[in-house]
Amino acid sequence: MTHLSKLGLSFCLVFVTLEAFQAVFLGSVLQSVDSFLLGAWVFGISVVGCAALTAVFRPHELVVSVRSWRIVLALNLFAAMTWCSYFLAVQLIEPAIVFTIFSGFVPLGTIFAHWCGLAEAATPRRRLVDIGNLVILASVLMLTAITVLGLSGFVRGNWFEGLAGALLSAISGVCTAFVILLSTRLNRRGVGPLAQFGLRFVIYTGLAATAYRLGLDDKGVATQPLELAWVVLIGLAVIAFPLYLVQKAIPLLHPSLIAAMTALGPVMVFLMQLIEGRVDYSSATLTGLSAYMFGALLAVYGSISPQTRLKSQCPNCET
Repeated sequence: MTHLSKLGLSFCLVFVTLEAFQAVFLGSVLQSVDSFLLGAWVFGISVVGCAALTAVFRPHELVVSVRSWRIVLALNLFAAMTWCSYFLAVQLIEPAIVFTIFSGFVPLGTIFAHWCGLAEAATPRRRLVDIGNLVILASVLMLTAITVLGLSGFVRGNWFEGLAGALLSAISGVCTAFVILLSTRLNRRGVGPLAQFGLRFVIYTGLAATAYRLGLDDKGVATQPLELAWVVLIGLAVIAFPLYLVQKAIPLLHPSLIAAMTALGPVMVFLMQLIEGRVDYSSATLTGLSAYMFGALLAVYGSISPQTRLKSQCPNCET
């Protein structure tokens, strides 16, 4: 394994670790304010900061981005769909199930993208990866059935709301897969991670600000400026920064391997909850999660090989 490949894997591992950390230990802190207000600030700062730095140090990448506006627009739309569908799903069903279905449909989404004809989704077939993905698919279907039948820890409403939450979670994962694949395409045109991270959240930032103004996630309690500043700083550290690390990994690894690594998120969450000593899963949910973790670990193990890494590196890899 090359140094750059190891670096890309390290970025992905830090991503799933920080993502799990905020879900287990900081979830209540981040949920104390309107999620759309938090999203607007965190991604708004990211958009402005990354775009400004790119304009100063790599202005030619902004020129390439303008010429590739269709890809940039598609990235924005898929990123916005990812976050909007995820936040809606969390309102409907058990967060652990949302997170697991979302994570599972990132690698499954790359398969769907390959069926749709995206060249970046093509990857050598490996038996362990195929078996792992089948187990992931079976486990997310199991979790969906558990949710629809009312056997999970939480469903806001009846079977229809349960099914809607599961579908929104799946949509969020598939959209994330398309974000990874389209980012790979844009990177090959010469737009590095910093510029891409600033450009792909423009639409979502606007949507989040609008949703906040409409009060779609109003907690009924006014957020004090000092509290908001503290929560935004945490959000930048455990939401924006991990996502940027994935963006950095895109030029270094094959998209299918990044998707497989992303699917490890629920495994890390489960381990951290064991450390925390608080078990809040229903027994049925735990069964589905156990099957999922086996499939995710199998898919990652099968993906880490020379055949699944990119043969050439983009000159912007170190951006």
